Amino acid sequence: MIPYSKQSISEEDVEAVVAVLKSDFLTQGPVVPRFEKCVADYCDVGHAVATSSATGALHIACLALGVRKGDRVWMSPITFVASANAAVYCGAVVDFVDIDPNTFNISIDALEFKLEQALAENDLPSLVIAVHLAGQSCEMERLHELSKKYNFRILEDASHAIGGQYKESKIGCCKYSDITVFSFHPVKIITTGEGGMVTTNDSNLAEKIRRLRDHGAAMTDLQRHLGARPYLLAD
Repeated sequence: MIPYSKQSISEEDVEAVVAVLKSDFLTQGPVVPRFEKCVADYCDVGHAVATSSATGALHIACLALGVRKGDRVWMSPITFVASANAAVYCGAVVDFVDIDPNTFNISIDALEFKLEQALAENDLPSLVIAVHLAGQSCEMERLHELSKKYNFRILEDASHAIGGQYKESKIGCCKYSDITVFSFHPVKIITTGEGGMVTTNDSNLAEKIRRLRDHGAAMTDLQRHLGARPYLLAD
C-alpha cells in the first residue's frame, strides 16, 4: 500500500529541534527569523513571515488584504477546505471557478468568462485565491493581467508548491500576486511538524501580517524578552 505521506526526519533534524527545546525560546525565538530569511532568499521575495499553520497564514493574509464581510472571494473548487474557510472567517462570500481539465488548477478562460458576467451584474470579487495543485503553478501571468482589468487582489495558495517554479521564477516570489502562502504540514514538501509561511513584496502588507500574527503587537516574543517596549496595532 502506498502511504498518504511519509516524513524523512534525519538525525540532524532531531538535533536541531533538541537545540531549540533546550534554548530559552520554544516559540518565535531566533530560529524563526532565520527560517523566514532562508525562505525569502530562496524565493527571491522581499518578506517572509512564519505562522503556526498555513490555515492561519491564509486567514491573516485575507485580513491584511482587506477582505471583509460581504466581499466576494473566488477560488478553485479543488483545494483543501482551509482555502475557502480563510475567506469565510472574514465574513466573505466564497464562490468557485471551474478548473482546467489538463492541470486541475483554476481555468483562466473560465475565470475571464465569469468576470465578464460579474462585471455586468456589478458583483466582482475583491480577491481571487489561486491554488497551485500538487506543486503545479496556475497561469499567474494571465491571472495578473485580469486582476488589473477587473481590480481584484491575488493570493497564491502554494501549500503544495514550495520549490516549484513558474516562468523561471520561484513560486513565492509574488511577481504576479500580492501574497503567497506555503504549508509545512507533515504531508507537504517540507515540514516543521506544523506551520505556514506568508511571502510578499509589499512592506505594508508584511507589517500588517506580522502584527496580525503577533496579536496586534508590533514585536515578536524575542523582542519582548530582549526588553523592547510593545505597542499595539491601534497605536
